[in-house]
Amino acid sequence: MFKTFIRSLGVLFCGIVGLAFFTLIYTQPAAMASPYPAMDPTPTPTSTTTYTPGLNLALPTGGAPSGHAGTVIQLTGTGFPPNSDVTFSIATDPNQCATGNGGVAALQPQQPAKADANGGFMVQAAWPDGANQANTKYYVCATASGSNAAAPTPFTFVGAPTVVPSSQSVNAGDKVTLTGQNWLPQQVLNISIAPSAGGNPIATSQATPDANGNFSVDVSIPAETAAGSYSINVVGTTDPNLKASAATALTINAQATPTPAATATPTPAPTPTAQATPSPTPTTGSSGGNSNMLGLIFGLGGIGVVLVIVGLTMFLSHSHNN
Repeated sequence: MFKTFIRSLGVLFCGIVGLAFFTLIYTQPAAMASPYPAMDPTPTPTSTTTYTPGLNLALPTGGAPSGHAGTVIQLTGTGFPPNSDVTFSIATDPNQCATGNGGVAALQPQQPAKADANGGFMVQAAWPDGANQANTKYYVCATASGSNAAAPTPFTFVGAPTVVPSSQSVNAGDKVTLTGQNWLPQQVLNISIAPSAGGNPIATSQATPDANGNFSVDVSIPAETAAGSYSINVVGTTDPNLKASAATALTINAQATPTPAATATPTPAPTPTAQATPSPTPTTGSSGGNSNMLGLIFGLGGIGVVLVIVGLTMFLSHSHNN
């Protein structure tokens, strides 16, 4: 009986002690904490990648970046976040690109711009109408996933191209000088003169502007060109958006028919008048000679008659005797 009591008392004591420890652990964890600092491993800090993007602006055909609305530019980027989408805008100050928006106008590439696994890309875009102040330098901004860059080389916007004839009226068969300005970017230009009412060109030529976009060229007007009003058309060979047309800018006059020069009629030389040959005046000696000649003729004639009579008489006498 006593052993049973002792065993029950031990079980009760263990239960009370266990309950006390359980209550202490869940209600006062700090009391059970170790006085020594835990040797937990130091967490590894998350690394942050820093990108240094760069942007380059150029013309696909080369030369200084300049032109007008529609001029195609080429943008090349490096160091952008890999596989990130890139957007573009235009600013008048490259420092404005730090905010990610140039503030002047948006620039839409001809195809979506997306950085490759190395953070690079290359796209082309047509210059927008929104950035069109003549002789103004504009900067292109690029942004991708919080990384921004500005192209250090600006794009210079030039005014609309022009073409002007040296004279508004010209004769068929003559030459006319055509001059132009703001023909940038540089490229060979096709020039034609055609009837304002429509039809095939009557004259064509080519010109290459200088670094400032100026050109001058002489164009010959065919001699058989009909009189009328003609327009002048100029267009770039590599950029079809670079063009200008001057309608009814030239009046062509038909070639004048030359008046034939008067031919001088030669004056006939006077015909010389024949002079009468003077009849020779007979002299005295000549008259005497003629009289002697006549006397001789008549004398001989008389002798002949006598001989004929004598002969005839002798013939008749001879015939009778027989």
